[in-house]
Parts: sequence; structure tokens; C-alpha cells
Amino acid sequence: MSEIKKVDYIYVVDSNGTPLMPTSRLGMVRRWLKTGQARWYGNSRHTIQFVRSVTTNTQELTLGVNPFHLGLSVIGNQREYYAAESLRKSEKDRITSRRELRRTRRNRLRYRKARFNNRRHKDGWLAPSIQYRLDFTIKEIKRLYKFLPITNLVIEVTPFDNQKLANPNIQGWQYQKGKMYGFKTIKDYLLARDNYRDALDGKQYPASQLRVHHLVQRKDGGSNQPDNLVLLSDINHNQANHNNGILARLKENRQKTIDYRGAYFMSVLATKLSNYFEHYTTTQGYLTANLRQKYEIEKSHLNDAFVIAGGTDTTLRTNNVYLRQKLRNNNRVLQKFYDAKYIDSRDDKKKTGKELSSGRTRRSRELNYTNLRQFRKEKVKKGRVSIRRGHYQLRPHDVVLNTRTNRIETVKGVQNSGTVIKFQTGKTCSIKSVVSLYHVNGILEKKMENI
Repeated sequence: MSEIKKVDYIYVVDSNGTPLMPTSRLGMVRRWLKTGQARWYGNSRHTIQFVRSVTTNTQELTLGVNPFHLGLSVIGNQREYYAAESLRKSEKDRITSRRELRRTRRNRLRYRKARFNNRRHKDGWLAPSIQYRLDFTIKEIKRLYKFLPITNLVIEVTPFDNQKLANPNIQGWQYQKGKMYGFKTIKDYLLARDNYRDALDGKQYPASQLRVHHLVQRKDGGSNQPDNLVLLSDINHNQANHNNGILARLKENRQKTIDYRGAYFMSVLATKLSNYFEHYTTTQGYLTANLRQKYEIEKSHLNDAFVIAGGTDTTLRTNNVYLRQKLRNNNRVLQKFYDAKYIDSRDDKKKTGKELSSGRTRRSRELNYTNLRQFRKEKVKKGRVSIRRGHYQLRPHDVVLNTRTNRIETVKGVQNSGTVIKFQTGKTCSIKSVVSLYHVNGILEKKMENI
């Protein structure tokens, strides 16, 4: 059965870089590498390239894609040759950080000319978070064409009607009259909905003292939909309530809303696919679910891609299952701030200055903030600012060979101005005693075990 027997493969390309069929003859691969007939292909350690000329007979392979969570599976001749799940973190914090750094740089330009005509979006513009997800998805799909002779592409993608997800019985004229119909801003809608009341204490405040608060933060997948927003007064919307979890508990009692992110991305992908691929086939989620139930296959992103590619209960599964995670190539912040630590007089525990802050959020006028600075006892650690001045070749998660112990190690970091390497095991070694084997280069790839 396919659940019991699984096969390991090494991927093969010829001397011109044309993909060939993968091979499971691992002993033969070792002999090809040892005798110089083949070499490792690029930065990979699961793909070889022949140096000599070889025959290029290939079979038809089908790539199945589960796009939103990005599960990938390649199947041909009743065999699965490749499977992967690619992950990416939210871009919200990084985009916010980039915007703050850009504003700081511009504020230093004393005589910078005023510019008003450089904010127009080009045709086909997408929000940066959606554009990033689209680019990452297309890049991960095209990457497989470099070492696998894929002939068919099947993608589970369907454009969605977001209004119908919320109201299945919506009429044509109702598309123009949503929840916020008749309100100029979302805050005006919230003021009318909540009757100028604070979501924490229930008291009424003037509109100038109320702030819009996201129950689920944007970086955690929260949206700007009204169901995810409440009003908080300046007194309650402070750093102390963020740190102690009072504001986080607000979302526990809220009504669960529909997550439109997947539906919106599917709609965008459906319209953009023809710009990247000439020939492809689309399928829908309910067809995938029916086939998965028919073959009694468990629900997962990898299994969805397996079924999309044409896998059945008799298809031979592979051990080449990878988890790929997008990492940053560079850190834009050269200055790091380490907060001071104090003893909290209430429980005698160490806490940062941010946790024991004054709680003030506005300098224009004094309000009745919750001042926690009074609980600072004695300072046990001074705060400091560190400036990163060096850029090193080896980065975290890189794989190196320690020539002293003849062992393969994973890099955790670089110390002593780049002269010492620290491994994941906690041991250190001089940089002169290591040889780089694999550079992460923006993607951390690990082989998944016990799948």
C-alpha cells in the first residue's frame, strides 16, 4: 500500500540543465559523484547534474498545486516523485518597519522638495502583502520546472464572490449597499454602531477621545472588516493593557467572522495565472475533497496537492517531502535596542521598562493613564543600543563541514567580529576550520520525517 512503502529519489539534470527523470538508485548516484561523472546541481543536495552526455528519455509528470497554503506534489507513472509545503510569514510588520525607516530618512532632508504626483498606482497594482504572496507562489511553482520534467500543471483555484460568502441570498441591488452604506469613514460607522461607547468600560466618550482597535491584529491575520473593530477610549487604549492581555481578551467574546484572505487571493490568482503559464488546468476544492474521501486519504495541504496531481490510493508515495520556509535575506535594522530591566515591587520579578511604562500615548494633553512606572524598584540591568557594523557570509541555518571533527554542523550565529562560528549544538569553532556546504539564501528547506 502507498501508506507503507515510500521511496527516496535523487533528481537529475543533463549537462545543459534539462531536467531528466528522478532516480531511486542511490548507490549509483554515489558512484557517479565519486567518479566525476556528475556533480551537485547548484546549491542543492538532492539534485545532481551530469557532466557527460546522457540520453534524455522522460515521461509525463503532473504537478498539483494547493495554492493558498502552497502544497505541491509531482506525480507520474503511478509514483509520487516530489512533495513540499512552503510557508511564508506575514509581511505586515516588515512593511510597517520599512515605512517607518523611510519616513525617518526623509525627515532628515531639510530642503526636500514637495512631491504630490508620485503616489499613483500602475495598472494591475496589488496591495504589497497580496503581491508578495502571489510572487512567492509563482516562484515556488516555477522552481520545480528546473529539476523535474513537468508536462502538466493542475491548480486548485476558483474566483470567489466575497459578498455571497457573507450573505448567500444577496440580491443584485444589495451589492451596492453593504454595512457601511451611508457612512463616510469606518469610524463613523463604529460610532453609530456602538453609540460612542468604550468596549471595555461601557462608558460614552466624545468622538475625539475614541480610537479604533483591531481585535485580531493585522500581523496575526486580522482584517479591517467592522466585525473585527471596536472603539476604545484614550485611557483604555494604552500600552499597559496591550502588555497585560486585557485587550487580547476582548476577541474571545466577539462573533467569529469570515476570513476573506484566502477567497481574495484565489480570485487574484485566477485572473493572474495566464500571465505566468501558457498551459494549465484548474480544479475546485469540492472535487479535491470528494476524491480524498473516496481514497480515504487524510486532510492536509500535502495530501490535497497529491490528489490534485492525480494521486490515488494505489499511487506509490515518496519520502522526498520537504518543508520550505521563507526567510529574510537581509535585516534592514542596523540598530538594536535592548530594554532595561527592573524589579517589580508588586511581585519582586524582573520586568522590562516597556512593561513598567507610564502608559502615556499622547503628549498633547495629560489623561488619566495607568502609570506603572511607580512600581519600578531597582534597576537590575541597564538598557543599551547596539549598532551592527559587520556583514558576514555565514548566516543562521547554513550547513558547514567542521574540518576539526569532520562533522556536518548547522550554523546558529557568528561571534567575535566574524572570527568564531557558533553551531546549533552550542559548540563554537574558528571560521578558518569550517567549509560551507549549503547556504540558506532566503529559503530554509528541511526534509520532513514520519509523514
